[in-house]
Amino acid sequence: MMRLAWIVLFALAPLISGCIGKRPKNPAATQPVTNVDPATGTVGYWLSQPGYATVGWKDFTQLWETAENVARLNMFQIDRRDYRGGLLTTRPMVSKQLFEPWRKDAGTASDVVEASLGTIRRTIYFQFEEVGGGEYRVWPKVVVERQSKVDPKYRDDYDLPATYWYALRRDKVMEEKLADSIRNQLMRKG
Repeated sequence: MMRLAWIVLFALAPLISGCIGKRPKNPAATQPVTNVDPATGTVGYWLSQPGYATVGWKDFTQLWETAENVARLNMFQIDRRDYRGGLLTTRPMVSKQLFEPWRKDAGTASDVVEASLGTIRRTIYFQFEEVGGGEYRVWPKVVVERQSKVDPKYRDDYDLPATYWYALRRDKVMEEKLADSIRNQLMRKG
């Protein structure tokens, strides 16, 4: 009887040991979560990416003022006006959460859930450019950032700030909504 048990055990040993032996391991499962390109965590990286939506208009002043107005209608405060450089920016604003249905700064329902679970903020960058023939274009770009808090025991050891922000992505849905709002306001003005 004991001999039969040993024979069955040796016969089933390949099945018991598992199947992963000779196949390559999934690299995603063997990499640490922090193994990402540090450049993607910067605002500059996301601003250097091409715009998703654009609006063209003949009158630069009217285009600029309309962009400012659209930012204010979305409850953002203007932070920087660089007419020569063609850059209008807003102050970063902590994003809409589930209990704030009146706010307009989160593009989708999943954006609202994400902002409700962690501290997320958005900043609008309007990039203006003269395209020739007396026409100007504006590209609204919305950078989404997440707040990270550093454990005090590591902060003291490595001289780190208590909190910091890192860029996650651009908000394509909000950029398209901003461009549509600018376009609609300009069309009403004629």
